[in-house]
Amino acid sequence: MNRFHRNVLHRSIACRTAPAMFAMSLAFLVCQAVLVVVWVDVPDLSENALTMIDPSSPEATRLRSVLTDDVIDHRFIDVAAIVMTLVWPIVIAESVWHWLTRSWNEENRKYHWFGLLFCICPSLRMCARSPEMNYRLWLPGLGWRQANRRLRIRLEHGFSVPMIVIALMILPVLVIEFFLKAQVAEYTWLRLILHIGTGVIWFAFALEFILKVSVAEKKLAYCKKHWIDLAIISLPIFSFLRSLQVLRATKVTKLLKIQQLTKLARVYRLRGTAVKALRAVVLLDVFQRFLHRDPDRAIAKLEKRLVDLESEAKYIQRSINKLRRSRDAGNEVE
Repeated sequence: MNRFHRNVLHRSIACRTAPAMFAMSLAFLVCQAVLVVVWVDVPDLSENALTMIDPSSPEATRLRSVLTDDVIDHRFIDVAAIVMTLVWPIVIAESVWHWLTRSWNEENRKYHWFGLLFCICPSLRMCARSPEMNYRLWLPGLGWRQANRRLRIRLEHGFSVPMIVIALMILPVLVIEFFLKAQVAEYTWLRLILHIGTGVIWFAFALEFILKVSVAEKKLAYCKKHWIDLAIISLPIFSFLRSLQVLRATKVTKLLKIQQLTKLARVYRLRGTAVKALRAVVLLDVFQRFLHRDPDRAIAKLEKRLVDLESEAKYIQRSINKLRRSRDAGNEVE
């Protein structure tokens, strides 16, 4: 097979696999959100609710039993684990395929490094650019697009209002958790609502960040500029990694059930700090989004002002030239 036919084959494979890889990466991100809730939010909320129970109350035993019961059905956790187990090797196999088939020149080298990141966290594969498709990326409903300023503006417009609404979800979560602690301790459905809210907020911020960093030209600069969004995504993950260190420290040699993992996580107080920091950072992000709600509108306004100033400058320059000609003509007459 000559080089032309290989390029055609690789291009065909990229076209056919892009939608499936996007869907699998998105599914992996959903599963990550489920695990963030199970391993970070559930233990923290249960711990806070347990502190509200009066030991002398006749209802204390019943409330403790309710809080130690699993709020989230194990079937969701099992499905999340299965999906992640299936998606992970597929993403790794794709990265290995690209390492073997793509050239290692300077232009493609960074995409090979990106492939290593995809192997570590498959959800980052969602909007990967494809050298076979002229370094375009695939988006549902849009198809293959160049990661240019036009696409960045389109994504900014698309995420602007929905992300403000989702970020504002943190307000009722905070109100319920801090002012309705007794009700949270008693009603399972109320805790479930709080967990779903936390999961949706984390998923939305992670999805927006992955999409926007994928179309950004300077990815490190984008991460520095949007460090708040990065903190929202990273805090629960760092908390979970610390929990794994606790597991190693206790020399657990077999897989623990979710109930056991939850009880072990409760002794790890930094997790609660991570959750509180997460919510504080979300609030900070809300204020930042309101202050810079529509940067494109501000850019358009400044561009219009620039056009007006350029027109005025041209008028002034014409007036100056006219006065100079009049002056020169007067000098010639003299």
